[in-house]
Amino acid sequence: MGTETSTTKRKRVAKPPEERRKDILDAAADVFTRKGIADSKIEEITSLAEVSKGTFYLYFKTKDEAAAALWERHMNDFASVGEEILNRTDVPLDARLVDVLESLCRFALGHADLHRVLYLVAGAQAVHAATNERLINMIAAAAREGVKTGEIVCERPEMMARALFHGFCGAVGDAITGFVPISHDEVITAAGEVTRAVFGLKGPTTA
Repeated sequence: MGTETSTTKRKRVAKPPEERRKDILDAAADVFTRKGIADSKIEEITSLAEVSKGTFYLYFKTKDEAAAALWERHMNDFASVGEEILNRTDVPLDARLVDVLESLCRFALGHADLHRVLYLVAGAQAVHAATNERLINMIAAAAREGVKTGEIVCERPEMMARALFHGFCGAVGDAITGFVPISHDEVITAAGEVTRAVFGLKGPTTA
């Protein structure tokens, strides 16, 4: 009968396109945060994702295009954090408003390395601005509803939502860049405290 060879070819596992794309982006996130985009090689990404270089090019023309896609995914994940919290109608509105600012700060700070390396990729500013506007509109809508029901006290909910969000975007940015030595826990705690003050909420609330 035939003899077995000492070398066995590793079978490539067939995956749906979206799952394969996710694997490539997950690998890119790992490589980019360790080495920076400029010093990263596509071969390092494909090796970690266990795909061929040709497979990479089926999804992305360049590593910069992969970086832009990764940033867009990161921003969508960021927005989803806020959306999920604000849609929890089983939780009191005041608790949701506090939780959403604290959780958005926690998410951004928890992904600081990825944020730093991707923030300057082509098109990042436009995606970032659109995501911020999406979140501000969600927070403002929740605040307006709270004013109608009497759950919160705020004369200008839209402006307060905008000022609150951008204020903590700035604080998070300082903490991420190290421009100002700010404790991550301090930023998150302050986000909750300022949210209570801005919307006239009483005392610490937890979701």
